[in-house]
Amino acid sequence: MIMQKKKIPCIKTGDFAKLCNTNKRTLFHYDEIGLFSPAYTDERGYRFYSESQCDVFFTITCLREIGMPLKEIKHYIDQKNPAALKQLLEEQYKKVRAEQEWLKRIEQVIETKLSLVRLSELPEVSEYGQMIRLEQTPEEYLIISPRLDTSDHDTIIHTICEHISYCNHNHLNAGHPYGAMVSTQSLLEEHWDTYAHFFTKVPEKPQGHPFHVKPAGTYAVTYLKGDYYHASEAYRMLLSYIQEHHYQPGEFSYKEAVLDELAVETKAEYITKISILVNI
Repeated sequence: MIMQKKKIPCIKTGDFAKLCNTNKRTLFHYDEIGLFSPAYTDERGYRFYSESQCDVFFTITCLREIGMPLKEIKHYIDQKNPAALKQLLEEQYKKVRAEQEWLKRIEQVIETKLSLVRLSELPEVSEYGQMIRLEQTPEEYLIISPRLDTSDHDTIIHTICEHISYCNHNHLNAGHPYGAMVSTQSLLEEHWDTYAHFFTKVPEKPQGHPFHVKPAGTYAVTYLKGDYYHASEAYRMLLSYIQEHHYQPGEFSYKEAVLDELAVETKAEYITKISILVNI
């Protein structure tokens, strides 16, 4: 495999291609465009590479795989020096870090969507409809809209759009559909559609954004099947359950989608989780 040519240890083209997990055609192309040439070419035109070129080829491959055009890589190769290498690597490092952050967000969205689908498959969710159950819930963090306390349709739609835009612009969407908070006082007055806040759940405590801490504790929970906006009966059931058991309700109810138009065809198949903190 390794030969001696003018005191230079050289590797045949095919062997070098295997060594670097590439093919001869790529090596020939890189040589033709002046990007990466063999260490030695004999009188018959056979190309040979040195083992020290493996690292150079590997770096070129990495830069190519993160989207850097061959023309830009060649520009560096033609003018290489330590300062240029430092600048090149620092620029590409920033790009890689940005790509990693983006992929991390995508991974979080996928994990969230999977968890919602799995939740919908639980018998107590998928089979029993509007039954009330108690659930232990950890502390959760919600990016919230400004306080509304209104049922005005135009104001609600405008606030929802502003909230979604804010979350998307600040990369806060972790895969949870937006939800709604209604104050317990509004529910007791049967103002089912008087929204206090809209919210988007995030996995970690946010910094520099308006947020609400959904307290850890015991929640009275029902899973509404059907249209998200037709929740009055579910609210009545929750309040009756809380009153019958002499529980003290928390300040807000939380309404959040489990299955929506992403997963099902019709609103009749939607599943929405509605919960109220209770002091037992």
